[in-house]
Amino acid sequence: MSKITDAQRIQIFWTAATIAVAVSLVHGAITTLVEICESEGLWTVRFSLGRREHIWWTAIAVALVASLGCMVLSFLAGNSNDSLGIILLASASSLAVFRYAWPAWRNRHYCSNRWAAWTGPSRTGIDATLVPLIEGNDPWPILSKDVPIMKQHPVEIRLPIFKSNLIADDPTDILKAKKRLIDSESEKQPDEKSKTPIKPLNRVPDDKTGLYAPIHAGKSASLLWGSHIGFSPRVSRGVLAVPQRLLQSSPLTSSGHNGQPVCLAHGILGRNKGLEPHTFILSLNPFRLEEKCVQWPRPSKVLRTYYREEMNAAYGGVGATFVAAATELALLLADSSHSLIEDWLNLRMEHQDHALNNQLARLGASDEELKVLYRLSYAAMLVSLSAHRKGRKWRPEMKLFTAYWRKCGGEMPAWIDTTVVAERIGREESGAGDTDLDALIEAVLYEIDTPRSV
Repeated sequence: MSKITDAQRIQIFWTAATIAVAVSLVHGAITTLVEICESEGLWTVRFSLGRREHIWWTAIAVALVASLGCMVLSFLAGNSNDSLGIILLASASSLAVFRYAWPAWRNRHYCSNRWAAWTGPSRTGIDATLVPLIEGNDPWPILSKDVPIMKQHPVEIRLPIFKSNLIADDPTDILKAKKRLIDSESEKQPDEKSKTPIKPLNRVPDDKTGLYAPIHAGKSASLLWGSHIGFSPRVSRGVLAVPQRLLQSSPLTSSGHNGQPVCLAHGILGRNKGLEPHTFILSLNPFRLEEKCVQWPRPSKVLRTYYREEMNAAYGGVGATFVAAATELALLLADSSHSLIEDWLNLRMEHQDHALNNQLARLGASDEELKVLYRLSYAAMLVSLSAHRKGRKWRPEMKLFTAYWRKCGGEMPAWIDTTVVAERIGREESGAGDTDLDALIEAVLYEIDTPRSV
């Protein structure tokens, strides 16, 4: 160390000081941005930043350690005035590593799944007057062009860092703006003969419209929209109803238990309810489901009472069936690995199978039969997660439908015997592997033996 000159000692000292000041500024900027996002409800930005928390905290910790190393080197070279700086930097480095960087690395998979749970495809109702606007095989790029869109809700605002070709606006806002534009042109040219009226739809929807069947003139429709049909991911507006304590990187329930599964469940349930969630069919035998699911032995089952309190506070108005489904979903997520949850969400297994719905409508399924499939969608979601292994792509919707129809004593629809449906049921059975799919289905239809009511 004696070979270091005074000029070099000073240079080392100022290098350490510069790093420390830069880190302080960056840390302050990031912390302020996070606080603004949470206080202003910019949850798309906040959850996007959350996926990178472990990176920025690691960078800050490494920079502080580097600054500490420079300060120690300067001290060993004879700059005895650096002792206080060494103590302060050592404390700051330890705090950055053990208080922030380490927990951020432990939570990185959860933050990634939180983003997927809250920004995946959403199912929303479309007013009867707007449904006819959705036509053609790929209507949304056309509908979103040259349409004056309403101001975005804070939840949906994104950081304009990278330009994207995906549609940033909400589909209902696009349709309302398009309708206003058409009405305005109609008022300006009321006698224009070339004007084409909006024709009501009464057909099976095209695949990329995102619409679920059935579609009838004068009736609302259900739309599944997201990146798969060209929309940019954004956090569901359902986040506005969730307590902020559950939206932190390390969330807690009101009882003080781990709130990560509850937050993920809220994100999923905020996107997949559909038009009539109060009509869902679910008669759950939780003990049977626990014994037969891939997450067995289900250590988180002891939290059932606490999770039910959370879900009842959020969804009690929708009904006991919905609360039961929400509670079981949270418990299943609590006992599932991060990689399994990631795979399940990436395959959109939380949603009713849109392609199957359209396919059965083309095969001649009646409105009643399609409605039963929708009403069973939450039961299918629970069975799907209970039986999921990485790479399994089929929700057991047809197996569940046929089991329910038999329990209710009805004659099977004619389309059940088609080759397409038989192949689908075969895929559902083979995809379950060694999981007892029939036992899981029995667990969610435990006391179903009454006639269907739709």
